[in-house]
Amino acid sequence: MTLTDPALWARIESYTLPKDAAGISFLEQLRKMHGISHETAQTAIREYKRFLYLSALRMGRCVPTRAVDEVWHLHLTHTRDYWESFVPDVLGGRKIHHEPGAPDGHSRDFDATLHRYEAEFGEVPPKGIWKKRSLPKEVASMVFVTLFGVLWIGQSVLGGAPWYFTGMGLLIFGWIIMGTLGPLLDRAGYEVSFGIDIWSDANGGDCGDCGGGCGD
Repeated sequence: MTLTDPALWARIESYTLPKDAAGISFLEQLRKMHGISHETAQTAIREYKRFLYLSALRMGRCVPTRAVDEVWHLHLTHTRDYWESFVPDVLGGRKIHHEPGAPDGHSRDFDATLHRYEAEFGEVPPKGIWKKRSLPKEVASMVFVTLFGVLWIGQSVLGGAPWYFTGMGLLIFGWIIMGTLGPLLDRAGYEVSFGIDIWSDANGGDCGDCGGGCGD
């Protein structure tokens, strides 16, 4: 790992993110808020700190995934800690603002963020937090499961299969369709509650073309 600013990273990495007013640790706040495991929360916090480091280097606009963005949102709610302690004492006064939305070049900047990540930390970002979803793959998956469902149901009906066999096919088909439609609807800006897990290896967040923050 060859860091441009080792001292800056040392300060960020060792910084203890704030407890809430009830004394609950930042990790527990994040874990309970999103229903994620202790290990996932630890990884998300580490990647959030790495994102802040990249942003503070001022080498270009950095774009987080939605998983990293959620950690950032939580930290920003601790306004005293973020602006009166973290920014001046850890970042050395380098202000990193959260800019919602997806301006021109958003996806390109996300790719550049990943390249800077690899250059600074000497490893590929963990896909469970940083993976960028692919629209062509999502569309291809949608086509595949639709064909699968049509063939299953058609074969069941035409072949005179028992009702429970057809019913099972409908349930499986519906479940897969919801899981596949989720990312597509979310990308289009519709809020859905199925098929999207910004913390998982399967979806891994996104650069947030339908929203999301940028650090600059």
